[in-house]
Amino acid sequence: MPTQLASRVQRPEPTAHTTSVTARRCVGIGLVALLTASSLFSGCSNNAQVMSPGKAKKWQEDLQTMHTALLERHVDLYHEIPQDTFENAVAALHDDLPTLSVNQALVRLSEVIAMVGDGHTSMYPGEQRGMMFRFIPLHLWLFDDGMFVTAARTTHEHLIGKELLRIEGMEVGEVLRVISSTISADNDMEYAYTSSFHILRPELLHVLGVAPSADSVRFEFEGGITETFRSENLKAYRKGSWLTANSVYPDRRPVSRRLEYLFATPLTLPHLSERKYYWWEYLEEDETVFFQYNTCWDQKDRPTVAGMAEEIFAFMDQNPVERLIIDLRQNTGGEPLTARALIDGLAARTDFTSQGRLFVLVGRRTYSAALTNAAELRRSANARLVGEPPRGKPNSPSEGRDIDLPKTKIWMTVSTQFVERDPDLGDAAFLPLDFRVPKEFASYRDAIDADLEAALSAPLLLGAQSAGRRGSEGGGG
Repeated sequence: MPTQLASRVQRPEPTAHTTSVTARRCVGIGLVALLTASSLFSGCSNNAQVMSPGKAKKWQEDLQTMHTALLERHVDLYHEIPQDTFENAVAALHDDLPTLSVNQALVRLSEVIAMVGDGHTSMYPGEQRGMMFRFIPLHLWLFDDGMFVTAARTTHEHLIGKELLRIEGMEVGEVLRVISSTISADNDMEYAYTSSFHILRPELLHVLGVAPSADSVRFEFEGGITETFRSENLKAYRKGSWLTANSVYPDRRPVSRRLEYLFATPLTLPHLSERKYYWWEYLEEDETVFFQYNTCWDQKDRPTVAGMAEEIFAFMDQNPVERLIIDLRQNTGGEPLTARALIDGLAARTDFTSQGRLFVLVGRRTYSAALTNAAELRRSANARLVGEPPRGKPNSPSEGRDIDLPKTKIWMTVSTQFVERDPDLGDAAFLPLDFRVPKEFASYRDAIDADLEAALSAPLLLGAQSAGRRGSEGGGG
């Protein structure tokens, strides 16, 4: 994991799940207590009542259903954690359920699932039907130089661009480590990604012992600014006007609060405003074709991805093209075969790719099918990867499929296949990068696409011959 982020949030160790929440709050150990103490949550007030015996029984029955489904459907359930450790965690949760509130049970269950140790076996505690955790009206992002407010409702405009330092007196790095125990992850970039959302859910922070109340939470920002937020339900959270720190919007009003819009650049915004999932443009001054590919699906009423690949290749055959840059930074997956024609076509253009003219921009959102495509382009078309490491492990349990628990209505996913994207990478945690680009808040604020600039300025491998994958120039882990 990049050094800057590693100091803030890391993969929790399974053996640390014996520390009590009260002790963690007092001494700052930073990992959640799950398993053995019957008075697990006695040190924190909880304004949610302990569930009724009838509801606890339903939870226990669904816990057994979940356990059976994981055993039957996961491709390798114990690939990261010893069997007895996981079984003990399930048994401890079963025994504790009659003493827990629904919020506590949701968080405990997410921690048990996260112990499996892969991103496609997951359960989001605050996103369950009829049990959704409330929100704080901010958007945060973890950059290399800190966690900053990237967007906020107009009522909190004064916080936009401020660095978050502490929550209820706890340093933000410690809060992130506490939250990480609830996040299912292939590698540490998942923690960097998902914690930016989890940290805005007061009920989660309350159960984990960060906040004394589920109804409000105190944030401390740079410049001595302290703000106490009341938690909001989804309907209230969606109301009102929002502003962003991203100066690509002259009035600071984003087209949407989806991440691809919050992270838009002068190049991408016009296409995103037309609701295009994928598109390409020729950068004449740089003799570069730029192709942004934001989802691994064909979009209705638009050219297919295969058809767009044909357009790009036809253009390249008739015009001076020094570089082709494929942007996968906002692509969280879909069907990897959607890009088959693009990948095969580039693999066949060895005169172009052997000279290092193909670049793929990747980031922490690049995941699942998009990660597969990035690995395929790297392996078969000599693509050079630019940006920050994706949150998916190259060779890992994948192909997440739903598990619906009937009595509690809880939804989760399970990894059903082992996907080997590049055998040469073995058990590597990260897809290697050729150029690691720092992620700094100032670049975001000023709408500077540092990844694109790095790809445009990277030296080509003129005179080089294609001889399989070379070593990377800047590692991702």
